[in-house]
Amino acid sequence: DEIRRKDVKVGDWVVVHKAGDVIPEIVKVIKERRDGSQQEFRMPGKCPVCGSDVIKPEGEVALRCTSMACPAQQYERIVHFASKGAMDIEGLGPAIVEKFLDKKLIKDSADIYYLKYDDVFSLENFKEKSTKNLLGAIEESKKKPLSRLLFAMGIRYVGSHTAVVLTRVFTDLDSLMHARYEEIEEIKEIGPKIAESIISFFNH
Repeated sequence: DEIRRKDVKVGDWVVVHKAGDVIPEIVKVIKERRDGSQQEFRMPGKCPVCGSDVIKPEGEVALRCTSMACPAQQYERIVHFASKGAMDIEGLGPAIVEKFLDKKLIKDSADIYYLKYDDVFSLENFKEKSTKNLLGAIEESKKKPLSRLLFAMGIRYVGSHTAVVLTRVFTDLDSLMHARYEEIEEIKEIGPKIAESIISFFNH
């Protein structure tokens, strides 16, 4: 919508500034530099990674791939799972996640906990110490509270605070997985949107 409003086309010269001193924002198009080769931008109807349909949820700007099996989504979910604010698995950054996926040693976050010494040691640049350090960090992450696990799972609309709110009522993962919509929705600070997202996540 913003692209259409500002009449930005592929191949245009534009004036850009930092919105809030951080995010680049297109101020205007330099239309006098157009030579006729510019083309109208069209949002893709398919995911560029896996080819699945994309949707634009009501009230949102971003398009989303509909496939939970999309390699790009799998990668991002695992990176988020291991990140500092989630399970905080030191040494399991984006580049290492990508290597594990490329070698088909993992396909989702749960597979991290089935990695063996030889799996990790087989990665390029991994020696005995770095292998033991990563396996130790994976083992240490098992001690994280349930709220961190919930946040790490990447359930839509469940941020770190919402995860804490949920674990005040559901003290183990199994009880949340089998909870009814009404049980989740009635919790203070949760509401229908988050409840629907949780039910959808565990029923997928």
